[in-house]
Amino acid sequence: MPDGLITRRSVVQIHSSLLSSSDSSSFRVCFMHLCAPRPPSCQRNGCYIRPLVRLLSDIPVRERATIFDFRIPGETGGDPTLSQEISGYEAAIEVIGKSRKQVDPRIQISTKEYRHRWDMLQQAMRDKELDLAYACGSELDRSDVAWLVGAFDPIIERYGVLVSSEGTPAILAGSEGGHVMEEAAERSGAGVYLLKEFQISDEEYRHAHFTNLEEVLSSLNAKSARKLAIVSSPDVLPHSQFEIFRKRFGEGVIFDPILQTLKYEKSVPELLICGQANIIADAALRAMLASIQPGISELEVAGVGDFVMKELGAGRTGFPTIVTAGERNYTVIGPATNNRIRKGDMISLGVSPCFNGYHGVVRRTVKAGELTKEEDEFLKAVEGLYRVVMEATIEAAGRDLPSNHIDRAGKAFLSKLKLRTISGAPETPIEPYTFIHNTGCSECQEGYGAVTPHTEAPLGHRVALMIDVALLGFKRRGEPLFHVPYAVIEDAFWKMDSRVGVYNQLPLDVQELVGSLSDFGPNPYHSPVPAG
Repeated sequence: MPDGLITRRSVVQIHSSLLSSSDSSSFRVCFMHLCAPRPPSCQRNGCYIRPLVRLLSDIPVRERATIFDFRIPGETGGDPTLSQEISGYEAAIEVIGKSRKQVDPRIQISTKEYRHRWDMLQQAMRDKELDLAYACGSELDRSDVAWLVGAFDPIIERYGVLVSSEGTPAILAGSEGGHVMEEAAERSGAGVYLLKEFQISDEEYRHAHFTNLEEVLSSLNAKSARKLAIVSSPDVLPHSQFEIFRKRFGEGVIFDPILQTLKYEKSVPELLICGQANIIADAALRAMLASIQPGISELEVAGVGDFVMKELGAGRTGFPTIVTAGERNYTVIGPATNNRIRKGDMISLGVSPCFNGYHGVVRRTVKAGELTKEEDEFLKAVEGLYRVVMEATIEAAGRDLPSNHIDRAGKAFLSKLKLRTISGAPETPIEPYTFIHNTGCSECQEGYGAVTPHTEAPLGHRVALMIDVALLGFKRRGEPLFHVPYAVIEDAFWKMDSRVGVYNQLPLDVQELVGSLSDFGPNPYHSPVPAG
């Protein structure tokens, strides 16, 4: 069956052939491997997955349920052996069909903008009489190098960027990661140099062409350099890389955070890319919510979100997809596991898709079942905190107030909050972290820009941030104090001049979306990035 020729009749034929196959799991495999172009089970039956996904996106959900005889999330009926596995992927297909046209993969950072970034950093270096600047990175700490040279997708090895006070930066990489860095170099125009010090320590690369630091310095016209600033945070710099520079520059090696303030202010393209990432975030969480049902595992729910994110163009994530059910809420930000969701579990979910180098986010807490009065009060308290913090943010932006005005407003709300504990006594739950943090080429590891009691400067002129409000229902692991162990609402928002808007459209209260594909009202603070 050639690509593009799948019809409704073809879908029914595929359905029939798969169900009659000697491999009883073939039908399930087709949907559980949607991200693969042609899984083995589908090749055997002539099924091309991507055209099938697109076709299903155009067929009304109830008609799809009739064709395939499976249960729509939140309804009963259908083949009980298929309902659990299919419902999540049905939700994914439905959400992808609605979201695909909103995402434009062409929105990305231009080579011209990278060169502008180099100019800004080099001017800051000249102002401080610095000869060289060095930023490091890894799969965990991607932000600095991603912002400088577009290295969004590092694999395995650590890497870095060496910038002279004039000219084109040099990406330093190992043999394997160097191939990936060459793609980034094409994106930004930076050079690439392979150094043995950056390779996997116990491997041998007999055909690799390594250079050394002296040759890199020569290519940068920086042989006479005496002062080098490490512009990445000290807690992410490998000791081996520090030693490379210490041996060459001695006391001339310093740490200087000049890059962090440059990254903090965003260009309009950066804000727009963040907007795309958050469209994907909303879509992923929407499908995950619809797939929740007792008996399904956390990883199955997370798999639905991960599929949606990749199908819509997010190649990796800012953190492993979060699904914590029941007692796993004690992990607060724990990744999904094989733990199975039980009726009555509180569930916290979160996704952070990375789209063309920039991150989105959305996190919510729901229940697999009906909320009790005490549980509803706890979730409503988190929603109230969100509203107070967002209102304070809008006020701070409009009046150019110190950013710690926002922190004070949130703390004032909490000081008056009293919720019933399990024992019946009123008490104030505690917040686990600050209410607002910076974002960009990482979800939260920018190294600068969080709003704390000590940040007296106003918010930046044009920035992308995340509001992350949560309450803990315990003080010690395994010892619940409140009826909900942990609840969170996290969204991303933009600020431009005095204007503020939340990227995400999902409502603050998403309980009605559990096991359902119904429509929903928007986030009350949602607003797209203005055109000018």
